[in-house]
Amino acid sequence: MEELKFRIDTEDGLRVLVKQMTGTADELIEKLGNFDAYKPEYSKLTTEKRKLEFLNIRVGLNTMLGKNVIILYDERGKPYIADNEWHISVSHSRNLLALAAHPSKCVGIDVEFYSERVQRIYKRFLSENEQEELFGDNDIEKLMMAWSAKEALYKIIGNDAVDFAQQLRIFPFSKSESGEIEAEHIPSQRRFRLKYCSTSEYVFVYCKA
Repeated sequence: MEELKFRIDTEDGLRVLVKQMTGTADELIEKLGNFDAYKPEYSKLTTEKRKLEFLNIRVGLNTMLGKNVIILYDERGKPYIADNEWHISVSHSRNLLALAAHPSKCVGIDVEFYSERVQRIYKRFLSENEQEELFGDNDIEKLMMAWSAKEALYKIIGNDAVDFAQQLRIFPFSKSESGEIEAEHIPSQRRFRLKYCSTSEYVFVYCKA
C-alpha cells in the first residue's frame, strides 16, 4: 500500500492531502522539524496509537504546507494554525490521514472506511426524507458518503450543525469514483458544494466555504 493516496493543490490555494500513516515514533519525531514546540503536549499522550496519530498529523501538515507550523485548538477542539495563515481541517480513520488547508476560506475534510455499522446508525444522521432518497436502494457506500459529507460540514459550521439529521441536508447525488455532493445548512439556508473521492475501501469528502 503506497503512502500517498491523494493530493491536490488548486489555483485558489486549496490543498488536500490523503496518506497512509506510517513510521515509528522515533522516525516521525526526526522528520518533525519543530518537535520541541510539541514536547509538553506529546508527553501527556499515553498510548502508542495516539502518539503515532499526533506525529503523523503534524508531519503531514508541515509537508503539505511546505514549512513548519504549529497546530493549536480552539474552545470546541477545532484545530488552527498559530499564525492564522491557513485554515485547516484534519481527519483520520484506521491508518489513513486526511488534511485540508486554505489561506482564506474555512475548510472541512472527513475520511471514512466503509463499514456495515452505518446501517445501524443512519437514522441518527439522516432525516426521513434523506433516508428515502439516499438509502432507498440499500447502498452502504452512499450512506457513508452522506455521513462523511456531514462530518466535513460540521467542521466548517461548528455547533450550529451539531444535529446532523435536522440541521444538515444532503441532496440526492450520483455515486462514482469522484464527484460533488450538494448540501444545505437548514437553519441559515446556506448551500455548500462538497467534493468526494471513493475507493473500494474508503471515501473522503472535503469542502471549502
